[in-house]
Amino acid sequence: MIWYLNGGGRSDSLGDATLAGARQTDGRVCLDVAGDFSGSMEDNVETRSAALALLKPFMAREMRPDDLLTTVAFARTASLTLAPTRAADLAEAAGTPGDQKPGQYTYFAPALKALDRGHGEGGGKCVRRVLVAITDGEFSDDVNELVPLIHHFDRVYLAVPDQAAGYRPVVFADARLTAVVTEGFDDAEALSLLYGKALAAATGQRLVHR
Repeated sequence: MIWYLNGGGRSDSLGDATLAGARQTDGRVCLDVAGDFSGSMEDNVETRSAALALLKPFMAREMRPDDLLTTVAFARTASLTLAPTRAADLAEAAGTPGDQKPGQYTYFAPALKALDRGHGEGGGKCVRRVLVAITDGEFSDDVNELVPLIHHFDRVYLAVPDQAAGYRPVVFADARLTAVVTEGFDDAEALSLLYGKALAAATGQRLVHR
């Protein structure tokens, strides 16, 4: 029986999932991942590492060789932890811890700008670009600064630990941020499936259980 991400069961992880159907996107797809390393998100560090370890072989197996993965860590500031890397090269790619500075407040804009710089310096053009941000959404940004940065993405998924899908952080209540959707997760497997969902949305395919 075919399993669909948005109904009828759940795969254990991306390790036993695949993208089904013809790819609808003609050109490079880019997945950006932003990890919130502020104090309130410290408990999720191992979960994020495990989910990223599931994502890399999935992209190498299911995506075009030139599709890109980029990661950034942020708190008060942000820095790239994996420069734009082709799916074909992910098996050998090693990320870095980054150099984000903690503080009393957490800002999302530096993460979005760091991702933009990374793509501008060598990532190449993205026909479809999606972002998964692992965060509780407790940001101190001016929403007017976030709006144009968010518009660089076709879809933004907020992965919020231990929250129902309908939860929406206050800063994202602005009507101009309709590209932002919220998903809850409770373990690395569930987070990895959200990465798969984002990639399926970008390629026009379906994420199914093998």
